[in-house]
Amino acid sequence: MISFQQVINFREILLCSTLSERAVKIEFQQYPGPHLQTMLKLLQLIQTGCKIDVNTKGITYIPGIITNQDGMLQTYNCGVDRSISYYLEILIMLSLFGKAPLNIELNGITNDQTDQSVDSIINAYIPLIKKFIPDWDVSLKVTRRGFLAGTGTVILHSKPIKQIQSTSLIERGPICKIRGVCSGSKVAPNILNRVVSQSRNIFNDYIPDVWIHTDLQKTQKGIEFQSGYAVSLIAESTNGLFISCDCEYSNELINPEKVGETAALRLLDEIKNSGCVDTTQQQYALLLMAISQKKVSQIKLGRISTHTIETLRIIRSIFGVTFNIEDSVFSCIGCGLINLSRQTQ
Repeated sequence: MISFQQVINFREILLCSTLSERAVKIEFQQYPGPHLQTMLKLLQLIQTGCKIDVNTKGITYIPGIITNQDGMLQTYNCGVDRSISYYLEILIMLSLFGKAPLNIELNGITNDQTDQSVDSIINAYIPLIKKFIPDWDVSLKVTRRGFLAGTGTVILHSKPIKQIQSTSLIERGPICKIRGVCSGSKVAPNILNRVVSQSRNIFNDYIPDVWIHTDLQKTQKGIEFQSGYAVSLIAESTNGLFISCDCEYSNELINPEKVGETAALRLLDEIKNSGCVDTTQQQYALLLMAISQKKVSQIKLGRISTHTIETLRIIRSIFGVTFNIEDSVFSCIGCGLINLSRQTQ
């Protein structure tokens, strides 16, 4: 059993433990919050034989077999402590190594101020995984938007794969276009238009191909929606790589123009300081490289986050994979993880 102390990202430990089928013990000085229990229950939902012991000092986690309930449609409430994307980042990665396809409906918050939005998952996170698995069959749809009240709903369908290919992502290439989604609930339509207009005014000084569409949640009987709005921006390079950022209305950003301006400046900052992926996707790109086939994978990264550094340590402890870093290029030889439980077609 592998022990971890004073960790800042227990999600990645649980993810790597489940993929490697190695038991872990996580000790923490302060209880992370209700989202820990929500994450553990979600892991139990998609597995068979998983054993979890939670106490005031930490967690003992023994992974089981990822069965995905034999492909049956499941429904899970993610609560309002963290957004749906917080759980999707881990769930999508685990679905790759399941026994059967994963079909699940998640209810909760689609946009918040802490995690990346579901739109960024669709437009940046999933395309990154497809760089390693080109023929992966996956679909993620937002059927209902949800802000603070957690009334959002997304449906995920993902088929398992046998093995992840090695990949080399060195040249991002220049940015050729910017796309985005400005979503809202219980707000006037012109507020979303003001957010889009302010973002376009900034981008027009750099690139002409900018398209940000609006998505205003319609009212539904029996559902009490919370007012709010957010914008998700995606920059695409000539080599088919994506840089994403999000910005949501808050007490500090009460002006639609300020939300649009902040989102645009965040994206420009990510473009300037990131490599082939943005800061949010770094750790998952490195994990995909570590569990890929036993060949050399390479990726060029920019500004490194604290979570990425911690993830490198977790990968070394659980998979035994280390990275060579030279001129911001991370390279490694994958451990060759194979999905042995996948059903034959």
